[in-house]
Amino acid sequence: MKVRDIAPFGVRMEPSLKEALKKSAKDEGRSLNSEIIQRLIKSLKADGILSA
Repeated sequence: MKVRDIAPFGVRMEPSLKEALKKSAKDEGRSLNSEIIQRLIKSLKADGILSA
């Protein structure tokens, strides 16, 4: 999938949550967007909603 095919999606969140995600992203060497995507994928796989 090409980046231009992915529509932007705004998310409202508490500033403290955003800061925690930013710190985690920095620690993992990822962008904030990539960190959020990786965490969503991990959560959906754990719930059996997304195949492993």
